[in-house]
Amino acid sequence: MDATGGEFPSGFDREFVTREGHRGYFGRNVLRGLVDGMEGFLEEKRRTQGFRSMGPAALCGFLWLDDPELADCLGRFSNLCVVVSKQGRSERDVAKLGKLKPLADGDNGMLASAFAELTGLDWREEGHAKVVGPGSPMPDLVIPPVRTIGFRRKGPMVPILHTKIVLLGEMWWHDEDGLGGVADVVGFRPERLWVGSANGTHRSRSSLEFGMWLDDPQALQAAEAFLVQLMAHSEALDPDSDVFEPELLPVDFDDEAFAAYAAEFSPEGDESDA
Repeated sequence: MDATGGEFPSGFDREFVTREGHRGYFGRNVLRGLVDGMEGFLEEKRRTQGFRSMGPAALCGFLWLDDPELADCLGRFSNLCVVVSKQGRSERDVAKLGKLKPLADGDNGMLASAFAELTGLDWREEGHAKVVGPGSPMPDLVIPPVRTIGFRRKGPMVPILHTKIVLLGEMWWHDEDGLGGVADVVGFRPERLWVGSANGTHRSRSSLEFGMWLDDPQALQAAEAFLVQLMAHSEALDPDSDVFEPELLPVDFDDEAFAAYAAEFSPEGDESDA
């Protein structure tokens, strides 16, 4: 029986497998299906690691996450980014944030270079985009394991991230770029998608929920695009801003500096110096 003194009967619980082999769940403790699927994926990758693999990876979008078993499982992925709705600053909210801190402090963040959509982004500097000139190193970011997005509630309801999705895949590396040149290239290969109604919370285990695993290529592609957008527009676990203010911005190229640099090494410049 849950803390409220009520409990739904077991008759609501249903597990099914589609003709295509997709497993789904209705009823109570649907989160069990999510965690079991993730554990199976980790074991599968342990036994049959892909060519030039950098390990299993997970991209997630939740309203909130505090289930210990789910958090422990996510913490064992080689690369991880969970984006959740931005929380308030009440005593209760601060306590909630504390439960996520161990996962947020992990060293298994997501390599931004694996996603074309994150190329050219860098952290804000004093509230502005970072200025890049000749000789400046291009960003080589690792997105922390836990991020937030949206608006901090201070009274009336605000728009929130309300998805409950998990995309599992594998990080890979290569030593050639697309043109055959020598380069360190990393990427992400999506393989399995969880969609459902259950938050990543322990409380959801006593509610009536739905969840399902999919491997449809179009669903995987669409989910990846959405989750990468979440990362690109995310903020820290407890950001200063109460409004939607992404910490990552496209770098600002110093056009004058680049023009001067190009002129210095142009043939015309060499002739005028002769």
